[in-house]
Amino acid sequence: MTGRLETVYARLETVSMRLVIKPSLFIDIYLNVPNSRFDFSLIEGGKRIFGYDNLKSWHYHPLSNPEEHIECDSPSLKHIVRETASVIIAYRRRSKMRTKSPDKKRR
Repeated sequence: MTGRLETVYARLETVSMRLVIKPSLFIDIYLNVPNSRFDFSLIEGGKRIFGYDNLKSWHYHPLSNPEEHIECDSPSLKHIVRETASVIIAYRRRSKMRTKSPDKKRR
C-alpha cells in the first residue's frame, strides 16, 4: 500500500491524520488521549466503508455493512492495519470486477 500521510490537525493530546491511498480512497485516523478515543476509518467517496473505533466500546464496521457495529475485544494496532490492508485489497478487486465490461462476441 502506498500513499501519503497528512496531518488534518494536531494538538497536544489529540491528532487527526489521513493516509491517502488515492484521492477518493483514504484512511482517517483519530486519537484523543484524554478520553482514550480511537477511530480508524477507511473512507471511499466520502463514506466510511470499513473501520474500527471505541465509541462506547470497541467495535468494527464491516465492509459488507459499514453502518453495522460488531462488538470486539480491543484490537492491536497491528491487527487493525493488517485487516484494513486486506479490506483495501478485497475492495480494489471488487471494484475492478464491477468496472470490467463483458467481451462482445464477434460475428
